[in-house]
Amino acid sequence: MTKIFLATIYLSLLATWGFSAGNEQNSGLLQRLRHNHPRLLVLDDQLAGVQELIKTNATAGQLYQRLQTDAEKILRQAPLTYTIGGSEHTLLDVSRNVEGRVWLLAGLYRLNGDRRLAARARDEMLSAAKFPDWYPKHFLDTAEMTAALGLGYDWLFDYLSPQERLTIREAIVTKGLEPGIAGLTEEGRLQRLHNNWVQVCNGGLTLGALAIADEEKPKASEIIGLSRAPMAKIMQLFAPDGGFEEGPIYWNYATAYNVFYLAALDSALGTDFGLSQAPGFSDTGNYRMQTIGPLGTCANFGDAAEQISIAPQMLWLARRFNHPEYVLHEQAVARLPNLNGSKLESSRFSIFELLWNQPTAANLVGANLPVGAKFDRVATAFIRSDGENTNAIYAAFKGGSSRSSHGHLDLGTFVLDAFGERWAIDLGGDSYGLPGYFGAQRWSYYRLRTEGHNTLTIDNQNEDLNAVAPLTAFSSSGDQTFAIADLKAAYPDKLAGWLRGIMLLNRRQVLLQDEIMPKLPADITWNFHTRATITIAGDGKEATLAQGTTKLVARIIQPINARFETAAVRLSSPQRSTAGVSNLMVRLPHMTSPTTVAVLFSSPEDRASQPKIMPLNRWAP
Repeated sequence: MTKIFLATIYLSLLATWGFSAGNEQNSGLLQRLRHNHPRLLVLDDQLAGVQELIKTNATAGQLYQRLQTDAEKILRQAPLTYTIGGSEHTLLDVSRNVEGRVWLLAGLYRLNGDRRLAARARDEMLSAAKFPDWYPKHFLDTAEMTAALGLGYDWLFDYLSPQERLTIREAIVTKGLEPGIAGLTEEGRLQRLHNNWVQVCNGGLTLGALAIADEEKPKASEIIGLSRAPMAKIMQLFAPDGGFEEGPIYWNYATAYNVFYLAALDSALGTDFGLSQAPGFSDTGNYRMQTIGPLGTCANFGDAAEQISIAPQMLWLARRFNHPEYVLHEQAVARLPNLNGSKLESSRFSIFELLWNQPTAANLVGANLPVGAKFDRVATAFIRSDGENTNAIYAAFKGGSSRSSHGHLDLGTFVLDAFGERWAIDLGGDSYGLPGYFGAQRWSYYRLRTEGHNTLTIDNQNEDLNAVAPLTAFSSSGDQTFAIADLKAAYPDKLAGWLRGIMLLNRRQVLLQDEIMPKLPADITWNFHTRATITIAGDGKEATLAQGTTKLVARIIQPINARFETAAVRLSSPQRSTAGVSNLMVRLPHMTSPTTVAVLFSSPEDRASQPKIMPLNRWAP
């Protein structure tokens, strides 16, 4: 029985349980409600373990001190005001800052009893409660503010006065739950979503609903009932193996709220209605681990940046599904420097790095990653020479679908790390405030067009928006780790076939090989974006890439008449600058016959070592 078949059974069972707000199931949703506060995410009987860990574990103690320092800074700042801003001109930045402040202050108050922190969190909530609205036309803003005040209400319930509770509760109802009910009903726009918004909107609303459920039973029951169907549906995206089509940055955002949703249901009602058993969800932490390369930067496909952030949901997933390697990896990530050399910045969810912390399992010495992993539905593969060495070779390679939320026209692209540097880069997303960025002009921007990625362009055109590119072969055994994708659908009118394979040879070299079958004469361009300084040898068949004193050599093995050339990538405003980025290219004009393009990447010391080029259909044993 396959995992996909199990996923079908899972969804069928959920459907039989009923999800509409009006059925008998939903009318009794709150019968098992925990009536005392706090009841969300972290209960009082769990705090003693955290307090002991702070005393006995150096990492937890240092984190506590850092969060205390952050809290002291907040104490010196005024509550946030209603301000529309950011690239998309929304309230989202304010909602997230309120969330971060309230959760940090309230969480620390629960640990140390410092009433200054509780008072400041209360003031932040009362200020937000007086806003004219929580900007429901961009519902992420509303959902995160509802979560912010909901969890603050629950965690500070005994500290708040009856009038303060009433003020905050009324704001949650009128500015959070009621707009949420309107959006989640059959004709509401929230019903039509199929991306990370589903987890964030339903997760945030459910936190708010559970916080005030004993005082506002009808509306709380309605939110909880309405949220279950879209959450069950969106969790199909983790099947069959935990991969996530929106990429690693939106994985972090979506799964954070997915876990808040599940954990809140479980702590408040004693059940998550079986939703955590969605196929692939227990394994999704592996996707997080694989998308982060040895340098602490991610495989930033789609609308993502290289910079990573903490993911405290990994700690919850580790405990819920018995994956201690998730804890080890998350603790390692928290120690990484960010791209400018300083420590990773605090997240608005940082308090959960402490509250969900747990001692490292004694029988594990490191979050040692396998040298290869693939995720079939999202058609993304990862290969690396070593699971823990920062100088390891690492490549992330994707097929998939460009119609995925936040996707680019980038089938066949890859990123490459080696010897402590990133060589093949993905430019990531551009400003969401660009005209038509999520509309008609989306495919006019360089970062989103095919030419802006490390893949082939045919006749300087974009790949087909409807193309789907599956992985057709993968191996992580022995000294040859590889993945192959079938990319012919990317140019259905121009190509009769296109396979691209990437192989790690003897854990020292990387071979990138394309097999292309044109239907008509075609101008083929091979693209490789890099921040490195490029020097091309006299015959044009070898390029040396340098970053500081570190070098990588790219050699054209086939075709014998191909040559490298370079072009600076310069984008005009209002697109974001690409200063310092070059495109290393191979141009093959007017190709009419089947063509193999094979490029080998290695250290300068491996120049003499050249593999025999075999057809991709012979890569697999």
